[in-house]
Amino acid sequence: MVSPNASLPAASEGLPTNWTAKPILGPHKTIAEIDFGRNNNFNLIRMFAAICVLVSHAWPIALHGPVAEPLQVLTGYKLGTLSVSIFFATSGYFITKSFDRRGSLPDFILARVARIYPALAVVLILSTIILEFVCGNISFGHYFGQFRTVRYVIVNLLLLKHQYDLPGIFVYNGHPGAINGSIWSLRPEVECYFFVVVLGLVGLLNIRTAFLVPLSLALVTLIFVQSDNGLLNGAGVLSLPFALGGAAYLYRDYVRLNRWIAIGLLGLAIGAFGHAVYPMVLALALAYTTLWLGFSNTPLLHTYNRLGDYSYGFYLYAWPVEQALAWVFPGITPVLLAAAAIPSRCCLLLHHGS
Repeated sequence: MVSPNASLPAASEGLPTNWTAKPILGPHKTIAEIDFGRNNNFNLIRMFAAICVLVSHAWPIALHGPVAEPLQVLTGYKLGTLSVSIFFATSGYFITKSFDRRGSLPDFILARVARIYPALAVVLILSTIILEFVCGNISFGHYFGQFRTVRYVIVNLLLLKHQYDLPGIFVYNGHPGAINGSIWSLRPEVECYFFVVVLGLVGLLNIRTAFLVPLSLALVTLIFVQSDNGLLNGAGVLSLPFALGGAAYLYRDYVRLNRWIAIGLLGLAIGAFGHAVYPMVLALALAYTTLWLGFSNTPLLHTYNRLGDYSYGFYLYAWPVEQALAWVFPGITPVLLAAAAIPSRCCLLLHHGS
């Protein structure tokens, strides 16, 4: 998983250069009163969500295709889907904030391009080259002479549509031919950025009540855009948490973060399971709880920010690493695959600083 954050903006983006850190003052403050500087846990939340996406992907990769994960039985959604929704709720808040505070559309676009595309280009090119040497089963000349090899980089970088396979790579894996299943979320992420720009240019971000219109559209999308297995596709499942995050920023003077509200919303989601309103209540509970945890006054957790935000790089490389491990160790269990992939990916991040 897009950033996913899904794509996954730094928590400090859009801040004025002269900000001064202020303490988080209690459980009943509004978001506007506690959103100062880097005194938050969003880097850690995004990394945790990226790890959860990796764990979620271990099941279909190790068990040869679509299978029900343990959490899916309990919630109706895959762990990866819920984790990417957390990315999008966080992204909705900080992308809306970034657009509102930058004041320059070119600066905003350049910041988004710089956040998404360099890392994406590197992972696509490295996957194309390294996987041929390590896991390829056709000749070097034949591999690089095929149009699909070049097309893999170009098409996925443009985000117009996805090409998941490379010639002769992972063809005998349990999830055959899928080089990087995580990149699916990047296009919905960019689409959400586009709608923030459109709403900002027409002035809807300056009129709080007007923002209820796109929020309602996201809700309608969540209700009606569904796949055959009942789980929502792409922007359908992700537009609402993104819109809720954006709404939280626009209503930051009124939205209060409280553990009891978070617990209550999660309880409502549990009670709504199996009913038509469940996806909406769950999205609201996830978005609110993510913001509450992100802005919680936990100085010990704030120390994680010294490491920086590696969640996007972790997210992009997790699937290829798991596929490579499944190729090297056929028959590996999902638990062992995740246990091996997490430290492997962390070592790569520390080595490359990505």
